Amino acid sequence: MVLVGRVPEVVALDRLRAAAAAGEGGAALIVGEAGIGKSTLVEEAVARAVAAGATVRVARAVPDEGAPAYWPWLRLLEDVPGLSPQLLTATAAEGESQAAVRFRVAQRTVRALREAGHLVLVLEDLHWADAASIALLRMLCRELPGSRLLVIGTLRPPVPLDDLPAVEVLRLEPWEAPAVGAYLTQEAGPGVHGSWPAVVHRLSGGNPLYVRELTRQLSREDRLRRPAGRLEVPAELRRLVGRRTAQLSADCRELLGGAAALGAEIDVAVLRTAASDPDAVDGLLAEALDAGVLTEDPWRPALLAFAHDLVRRARYDELSRGERIAWHQRLADALATAGAAPADIARHRVRAAVDARSRQSAVDACRAAATAATRALDYAETIRWQGHAVELADDPADRLARATAAYAEGRLDLARSDCAAVLDSAERDHRADLAVEAALVVRGVAGELGPALLLLCERALAVAGRHPRVLAQYAYLLADSGDVRRAREISAEAMALAELTGSPDDMAAAVHARHQVTDPFEQPDEVVALAERSCALGRPDAELWGRTWRIDAYLMAGDRAAADAETLRLDTLAQRLGWPLARWHLLRARATGALLAGRLTEAEQLAAEAREVAHRMQDPTAVGLYYAFLAGLSLQTGQAAEYVAAAGRMSTALSLPIAAAQLGRTALDAGAGDMARLCWQHLRPKLDDVPAGGLRVYVLVLGGELAAGLGDLDTARTCYDRTARHAGVYLNSTTNCHGAAARALGVIASRLGEHDTAVGHLDAAITMEAGSPPFLAQAQLAQARALIARAAPGDRRRARDLATAAAATGRRLGMIRVAAGAQVLVEETTGVRGGAGALTARESEIAALVADGLANRAIAERLVLSERTVETHVRNLLAKLGLSNRTQVASWLRTGSQRQY
Repeated sequence: MVLVGRVPEVVALDRLRAAAAAGEGGAALIVGEAGIGKSTLVEEAVARAVAAGATVRVARAVPDEGAPAYWPWLRLLEDVPGLSPQLLTATAAEGESQAAVRFRVAQRTVRALREAGHLVLVLEDLHWADAASIALLRMLCRELPGSRLLVIGTLRPPVPLDDLPAVEVLRLEPWEAPAVGAYLTQEAGPGVHGSWPAVVHRLSGGNPLYVRELTRQLSREDRLRRPAGRLEVPAELRRLVGRRTAQLSADCRELLGGAAALGAEIDVAVLRTAASDPDAVDGLLAEALDAGVLTEDPWRPALLAFAHDLVRRARYDELSRGERIAWHQRLADALATAGAAPADIARHRVRAAVDARSRQSAVDACRAAATAATRALDYAETIRWQGHAVELADDPADRLARATAAYAEGRLDLARSDCAAVLDSAERDHRADLAVEAALVVRGVAGELGPALLLLCERALAVAGRHPRVLAQYAYLLADSGDVRRAREISAEAMALAELTGSPDDMAAAVHARHQVTDPFEQPDEVVALAERSCALGRPDAELWGRTWRIDAYLMAGDRAAADAETLRLDTLAQRLGWPLARWHLLRARATGALLAGRLTEAEQLAAEAREVAHRMQDPTAVGLYYAFLAGLSLQTGQAAEYVAAAGRMSTALSLPIAAAQLGRTALDAGAGDMARLCWQHLRPKLDDVPAGGLRVYVLVLGGELAAGLGDLDTARTCYDRTARHAGVYLNSTTNCHGAAARALGVIASRLGEHDTAVGHLDAAITMEAGSPPFLAQAQLAQARALIARAAPGDRRRARDLATAAAATGRRLGMIRVAAGAQVLVEETTGVRGGAGALTARESEIAALVADGLANRAIAERLVLSERTVETHVRNLLAKLGLSNRTQVASWLRTGSQRQY
């Protein structure tokens, strides 16, 4: 196809190629709809690169189901001198996950490509690329700077890859009418009547492929030199393509039907085996090649391709039902004979399933494809193939297999509905085994799914009797719903039955249920013992629970080193399992570690990543736990107002005591008095009946702080008395971090007027938080306030020192409210308010630019600083001046800088 109207893109690709030749590699993505001219632009770029002496290699992704991982890269590596597709193969070591293997393979391949010299690598049709190929592309793009590689990719919108590092996106738009006219002139000569460009542009929408087909049709009919008239253009491109293929012989068209059914890439050997006349295949393919319907790559003579995938689809759509089914049947047989991948065979078996025999063959093929996908940890593919098996056979075993894969993939709604359908079968056929399996697929989650999962357990118990694992699941769900007393009784029964059976599966479920009803504040040793027992059972899910319990136990005990070490073990486990649930737990543990270490931005990013995993898992409870984590984080970052606004919109924000306590406490810190009082109205009546369990101490401590802050000193006293014996523990977990309980108890005691007690608690908190900079600053600030309230000899001087230290930490970590609050105390204890003298020369300069309304980026450009440095300066000067936002700086300059505080 003639290149028209793509001069800027050609120039950009030439520039990138020259930079790569000079040692500064890069990447370009050519993006546009089907037929827009991506391949034509690539052909031009390749021709210019070859003329310039570059080594160019081209490959394309394919839409075929069952294409192997790294398919386009395998094709590229076949042709790169000194390299081999074997770079992309590896055997997993003992216990190594598929993800770890692929990461290692990708690293090795990227290193080899970088060492291969100046190359131009073209990857076409990336919208069809598999996840492994995209991951390899991402890794390579990160390593392009300093290399002599240029990577060019083509794909259709939307663009999921525009976040690739070192990539330049070239978006191809439809031709305008003048470009259509230029193409018509180039193709048919200067005699084209001037009325045709507008007509062709209107009918084609400017799509170059449509323009080309219309131009060819008009040229064959010799109409372009006459005025434009009525043109009967088919509604879809496949009819235009049909006119081209209609010139082929009937036998050639029949063979192309099989090629279209085979897929985007045509394996000649498989097509020959499936053809009715194998000896005629080569001649018929030559006919299609001569007509331009098929294309070939001289470097891969065993494979052919359609000139455009729309050509393939058009031919496939022309097949009658009988022709289509017959081709898929023969192709499936040919692929099975050749030992093809199970997914390749299954794709054709499903499309040929019309009677009992072919349907059973399709079911068997789908199960084989699902098994292969599970072995590769590709649960989405498992779900797809088991879904086909369900549609074909409706066997409860297939539903259970799909439910299990859906649980591993995080598609909990599908897992639950499949389990409910399996229980229907179990009840009808009195199948206790089916009932038990269906009740136990979705484990370790509850929340909004809790009632439905409880119903599954009740139905299973009615069919199977008092089964230990079902009882344990039932107890777990009851505890989550708040019925701890009944859950404790049933968990004890499940444990007793598990001890009798000796089954590791039964014991894992019983231990999990027992943990759910064990109060970590009252029975910390038992929690650790349950975690040890769960990890020792040799089951991956039991190990996952045990490791997460250990992390929370270490966090509560203040053993950060042990928690970090356990997080590393959880990382290894999550890679081995490949479960979104394991990934979610890992991200939460990492976010907690970052928060306690004072890496607040990293903590927020990790928590947001965990939230995205939770969304994909379809677990609303997990999303709620994200907001619980934000409650603790926002107290450090000073973004409590944003958290209060977001959490306040959640329907369950005030219905649960822990949610009301967290939201109310955070609203109090944000100065959102109305929200704090609303939370207190919901929480206060429930404080006397907070159920036993791991959340009770959290609720009472946070409730005590909220009561003290709102002036309800009687309730604050009650909360203090009920929790004072836990002063030595940390209110930290992967769900929420509130620091040492001693700090909160000291704040409550100070509000109650028990100043010596408060100072004692806060001294202990300062010692406890020595390894956590943000919580140490919180404790120092709280102690400074308590000392000022006590006003004993020496208290004021010590308060000043503590406030000074807290302010410095707050500014360093970006804890705006802590820094501002501590700075106020420094000023109060020294008798000097912070004014212009509190700012450095650079901060004063930046303050003036902020007052002029300049954004951080503009300030950075003006002062030749990084945007991050400017952001830090702005945050510090706001803290020093006690301002809550940058819009107040101008007012401060008009008033505050004119007087010495």
